[in-house]
Amino acid sequence: MVKKIAFVLSILLVGAALGVGSAMLMIRNGAMIGRVDNNHWYTSRTVGSVDADPYTRALVARIGLLGLNRQETVYFSRTEDEAGVAFDGACTYRIDGGPLAARWWSITLYAPDNFLAVNGDDQPSIDATSVQANPDGSWTARIAPERGDAAHWISSRNGGAFSLSIRLYNPEPAISDHLEDVPLPTITREACEGAGQ
Repeated sequence: MVKKIAFVLSILLVGAALGVGSAMLMIRNGAMIGRVDNNHWYTSRTVGSVDADPYTRALVARIGLLGLNRQETVYFSRTEDEAGVAFDGACTYRIDGGPLAARWWSITLYAPDNFLAVNGDDQPSIDATSVQANPDGSWTARIAPERGDAAHWISSRNGGAFSLSIRLYNPEPAISDHLEDVPLPTITREACEGAGQ
């Protein structure tokens, strides 16, 4: 009888360890069920939805994302440039964007700890009201440790292997139905500090 109880307890412990371990692995690695990729940007169909699975809810809680419902906000994230190379806070990037089908939008840079980069530059983001668009709706901005001559700038100083988040506030209804086709900004690496980079 004691052996049976010990066996059952060991099975329960192994099951609990596997369950907790797999959950932590998914949360730590940012896995999202319902992930949608869109030209180096990614999102989840379930963030901000009542249908969000426990892993997505835990991920949202861990990174501190305020997951509003999809009618209010659509979120996309990105960790690499157009060439598929991870972002580096020492590099300079060009963002090329156009009209976004939302009432308002913002693009924000986050350090690897999912908080704003601590640099005192007071320039962690750009948004629909800070960017002057061309007559055709296109616009350009720079991500770099220093502003230089950029009209529109996001500071990457102390950003390390940063990520970007774009938020589309009050998006047109069609966006939620076609997340993989939303025209989002491109991000091209132009230069990096140091030789040979």
